[in-house]
Amino acid sequence: MKRVFLALVLVVFGVLAMGQVTISFWHAMSGALGDALSYLVQKFQTENPGIVVDLVYQGGYSALQQKLIAAVAAGQPPTIAQQYENWTTQWLDALVDLDLFLPKEILEDILPQFDEVFDGRVVTVPFNKSILVFYYRPDLIPNPPKTWEEYEAIACALAKDIDGDGNLDQFGTAFRPANPEIFLTFLVQAGGDILSPDWKEVTINNAAGIEAAEFAARLAKCALIQSGYISDAIQKGIPIGGWIDTSAGYTYNMNAAKTAGVPLAVAPIPCHKNCSAMIQGTNLAIFGVNQSKAQIEAAAKLIAFLLREDNIVYWAQKTGYLPVTKTAIYGKLWQDYIAEHPEQKIMTDQLLAGGFGQLLHPKYMDIRNVLITYWELLIKGQGTPKELMDALAGEIESIIKQ
Repeated sequence: MKRVFLALVLVVFGVLAMGQVTISFWHAMSGALGDALSYLVQKFQTENPGIVVDLVYQGGYSALQQKLIAAVAAGQPPTIAQQYENWTTQWLDALVDLDLFLPKEILEDILPQFDEVFDGRVVTVPFNKSILVFYYRPDLIPNPPKTWEEYEAIACALAKDIDGDGNLDQFGTAFRPANPEIFLTFLVQAGGDILSPDWKEVTINNAAGIEAAEFAARLAKCALIQSGYISDAIQKGIPIGGWIDTSAGYTYNMNAAKTAGVPLAVAPIPCHKNCSAMIQGTNLAIFGVNQSKAQIEAAAKLIAFLLREDNIVYWAQKTGYLPVTKTAIYGKLWQDYIAEHPEQKIMTDQLLAGGFGQLLHPKYMDIRNVLITYWELLIKGQGTPKELMDALAGEIESIIKQ
């Protein structure tokens, strides 16, 4: 339906509202992140007194996803919402083509690392975006690893069974089963990908995929494996040498280390054939369903406001996310800030050096679900890397052929 769908929406609801316009904005930002978003929305309303933003916290990402699924199915979505790429592919026809409402110069200013075109359409823009980096304890790792080989050697030298009960008490690294993006980073660093460029062939179990899986499996023997955030383990005093996590986790990780009374620092992610690191975080999209033209235009104005240099830099400074536009990331505000905050400079350089995003395949939600399953099996040693990659490839092939 695409643009035809949008045209029908505007025919039905296309009378410009006079006076005040109210838009709903669903999000998943809590704590300091929610405070920063609330500040920006209030600032927007002050600058645009004719627009009221109903900012609604819907819980964490899982809760937001489920509520969006239900709202879209019922034909009652919010005007604007945060969403991951793999959610977006599930309801493309319900979304507005943003190039019809956002100035061309804004869209052209978005960093190419965040290039997102869904079936030829621009329906989202990046907002709360982070990058994978390496967190480490300098008292355990004086010199952070720069390569896979160094990462493995350091991590496994640190892993120790201190009390002799047959279980590790000190860990070289740590993994979460719910985060297959770590494996995808290893995969791309090995020169691989989930699918061929034309999406016709599953390639995750080729030589690069096996190499990435074998590396992860070896590291996992020296790692803490837990479902909760690694910061939870740090806060409890569990010694972990270093691990890969998002730049958005910076505040949480640093606060956990402070609580535990241990030092913590940030370094670039260890590299292999390249220094790629997967981009994390959600985007903003506008729903056309049951929205007036005035509401859509107001939501587009809010997006333009949030992407404005002063606002996106404020957001990055307060949250650990990164600026998403060329004007902001190379501009004086951010450059002056990272000159005084070396950890944020490391994160910025990591993004610019090798940030890559989600696969924009329409079935990626289902693909990611099986990735989670096999990533957990891999790091828990429940199968050889080749067996698991071959089985994973078979499931992905079935998904894309459905």
